Amino acid sequence: MNDSLPKYVGPKPTDRLLTKDEIRKRFDNETANAYSQEDPVYLPDYASTFELLIDCILQNSHSAMTILDIGAGTGNMSLRLLRRETTSHVTLVDFSQNMLNAVSDVLKGFENRFNVVCDDFFNLTFPAASFDAIVSSFAIHHARSMDEYVGLYRKIHGWLKPGGIFACADVVNGSTADWTKLNENGWAHYLSAFFNAEKINQIFANYHSEDSPVSLPEHIAGLHLAGFAQTDILWKRYNFALYCGKKKK
Repeated sequence: MNDSLPKYVGPKPTDRLLTKDEIRKRFDNETANAYSQEDPVYLPDYASTFELLIDCILQNSHSAMTILDIGAGTGNMSLRLLRRETTSHVTLVDFSQNMLNAVSDVLKGFENRFNVVCDDFFNLTFPAASFDAIVSSFAIHHARSMDEYVGLYRKIHGWLKPGGIFACADVVNGSTADWTKLNENGWAHYLSAFFNAEKINQIFANYHSEDSPVSLPEHIAGLHLAGFAQTDILWKRYNFALYCGKKKK
């Protein structure tokens, strides 16, 4: 194991799903260092997936795009967006003030082109048609039911301007328990190049106690239920995927 890798704390192992308040408190108490890396080793194809996500939303690029980053953490996705789209403005939303406290350092040099909102995006409201694009990375898996996913997708659809795009990179289940296990085994093998068995078990303890992923077919169906006219899956590896939805013009 490489001792120079950022510390990965995670929750104590538990047989139950953590509540959202417990998750928020963990993020508020854990250092933001492990979450402010531009290319964290424990997430496969991280950098290239983020670039593909940005390519997706910039299909509709125009001057002064307004972009919402939900579950923004320390601002990794927003940093890449601001570098690529030089006239855009990004609103970063996260429920952890500790994570958001790191944003000013991560986005140094982009002052006046972003603002932060500390709130749970499942409860947040914005005026209709506020954003040209909405992005999320490794955040909405904290939904605890398919109804909650669809409810969030309906809100996102309403916040987008006509023709706007939602793009999300996140963990996903397989369509069956066997495929879920196959995907997770692939991730475990990938992690073994960087971490020892104890640390891998700790990462999976976090994953299983905090996250409630659903399958890609369920995400796509949920986007259509929410009103998205077009959907697609742009990338998948192991239990990670990038999918998107476009609002009708």
